Amino acid sequence: MARAASGWLLAMVAMLAAPARADEPPVVASAKPDHVALSLYRDPNREPDSRLPAPDEEEPLGGFALIRETRTLDLPRGPVTIRFEGVSSSIMPESALLRGGDAKPREKNFDRRLLSQRGLIHAFTGQQVLLRTIDPASGKPRYERVRVRSGPEALIVERGGGFEAVQCSGLPQTLLYDAVPAGLTPVPTLSMTLGDQPGGRTTLELTYLATNFDWQSNYVGEVADRADAADLFAWLTVASGDSTSFVGADMAVIAGRIAFFNQPPLPEGVNRWEEEERREEEARQDPWHPDNIEVWFDCWPQGSTGAAPFGSRLFGPQSLPSAQPEYALGLFYGGGGGGCGDDDESGCDIVVTGSRIAPREDIGDYKLYRVPQPTTLGAHSRKQIAFLEKAGVRVEMLHIFELRGDDVSGPQTVLRIDNRRDGPLGEPLPGGQVALFQARAGERMFAADTQMKDKAVGELVDLDLPDPDGVSVDADQEELDSGEGWTRYRLTIENDGESAEPVEVSFADAYGYAIDKIGKAVRVRNGKRIWSVTVPAEGKRSVEYRVREIVRIGADNQDDWEGPDE
Repeated sequence: MARAASGWLLAMVAMLAAPARADEPPVVASAKPDHVALSLYRDPNREPDSRLPAPDEEEPLGGFALIRETRTLDLPRGPVTIRFEGVSSSIMPESALLRGGDAKPREKNFDRRLLSQRGLIHAFTGQQVLLRTIDPASGKPRYERVRVRSGPEALIVERGGGFEAVQCSGLPQTLLYDAVPAGLTPVPTLSMTLGDQPGGRTTLELTYLATNFDWQSNYVGEVADRADAADLFAWLTVASGDSTSFVGADMAVIAGRIAFFNQPPLPEGVNRWEEEERREEEARQDPWHPDNIEVWFDCWPQGSTGAAPFGSRLFGPQSLPSAQPEYALGLFYGGGGGGCGDDDESGCDIVVTGSRIAPREDIGDYKLYRVPQPTTLGAHSRKQIAFLEKAGVRVEMLHIFELRGDDVSGPQTVLRIDNRRDGPLGEPLPGGQVALFQARAGERMFAADTQMKDKAVGELVDLDLPDPDGVSVDADQEELDSGEGWTRYRLTIENDGESAEPVEVSFADAYGYAIDKIGKAVRVRNGKRIWSVTVPAEGKRSVEYRVREIVRIGADNQDDWEGPDE
């Protein structure tokens, strides 16, 4: 008996002597950054000359941002967990880097359980909340304790011994909660646990990538009466689909196509489309996905069998009838009528900050435009910053025909901008939308809406235009002679207008055909031979050339070509 008691006592002493499990490290919250810097990149899968998606589109923006936050905290000595509140809601947590201090992160968590309708209902299921209703007779509010009996998908509460579907009575009903449940955060939060560190006041720099951003260029051109010069102004239009606002941030945008993959490469043998469908279904089933945190209450069908069947409203926000007026487009050499073009973004909330120009910096083949003053990029917003202002830029309106083999296309009327290095412009031009205006009858009128791809200094800048009023330039191809494997043609350019028109004809080889023996002097540009001519009013100009059939010989990876004898 004494031996048993002695063994029990030794066991108790051993348990008391064993070290206790270490407590969880203390938590220090950083409510907001002291300073933020944003570098925005365009959607690499969107063509530079395509329009920026509208803010109300369901799909997220395809660009991304590099975000750098600086935060100063008072840390206790030893391991500590830091909650970085107010990070981007589209953060890629795996990309987060932390600099500063003497300890390295041991664990990283992104808390996406945001304070929301879904989060509150989910946390209070089975508990009592306060239901506020409106008395239909007096219009005064009434309050009653009820118990939540179902989840957010079909909200049912227990009241007065019975059960009721909330917001299905036709009267206003609101649930009031006693407190914010533990685990729900009002803003996106990234947590990092650090190892042993000395503590004290510490400045940390948090850097990460975030999706759901984008930007594009928007150009405005004031074209002179004779279409020989233009004043060019340009905006950087920055778009954010993020739910976080970045206040007083240093902002820059980077022009150039950068490879960006926000998903890991697919394993060999996995179908891309099936994998995308799987991810979309996974997002739909995720109750904490940003698209699912808002709750939509579905009620049972109402009415009786004698009532009219339920159907969609005749007129709703997406089906209101509207009249779209048509405006005359086109640039003119002199006075005349005109109009104003459609504006696809007229309903956008755009903040304009154009008091200072964003200067350009060269980063290898990329161009960086840095906003010269701190600015705020609001949640789900657009902002425009001026980055280019050039007066008296030389331009020319001309008509372009293109010959590929024996095929003739055109004319395409273009406004050519002189962007030579020693010219009045001499700037790289990020691709985007271009709005052109021209004074007509003493009024500034909208003339054309067109697009431009990325253009380097010295590269030809041609803006496609609708055919201008009062100008009629056409081409006729006539066969002159032919032989075995070749045909000789004459191309005649005819101008039915009342003023001389500049014309450019490009000659390019096509698959199976080559053009040679051109009867006029040509110059080579971008691999094409160019014949430039001015066609007088009500006049004609012509050029002769030969088209040969060519046959490729050898293996597919050889460059040997064979044509008929001269």
